[in-house]
Amino acid sequence: MNTPTLPADVHVLVLCADWCTQCRAFTAVADTLAGPRLRWVDIEDAGLDADELGITAFPSVAVLRPAGVLRYLGPVRADREGFLAQVAQLSRLDERAPPAALRPLLSPG
Repeated sequence: MNTPTLPADVHVLVLCADWCTQCRAFTAVADTLAGPRLRWVDIEDAGLDADELGITAFPSVAVLRPAGVLRYLGPVRADREGFLAQVAQLSRLDERAPPAALRPLLSPG
């Protein structure tokens, strides 16, 4: 079985909270995918509101394409292959625009 890869045009925001044990477990997966296309965002440090973003569990993952299309995956399990398989199924999900609160996180920097 081949390990799925992160599609080339996809950027990922891992939306987490410092107090979340599942988020800390997911850091091992995030570390294997580290790079400019994956950002770890503690929503409390970033001043984001989970309710406003529609986040009901952690870690949640915002998957974005250059056009700004947003999909949420979450909660995600702390296994690399499972995570990548979820991301690889993006074409099956409805497109949504990113919430205004996430837009500043989409620019490089």
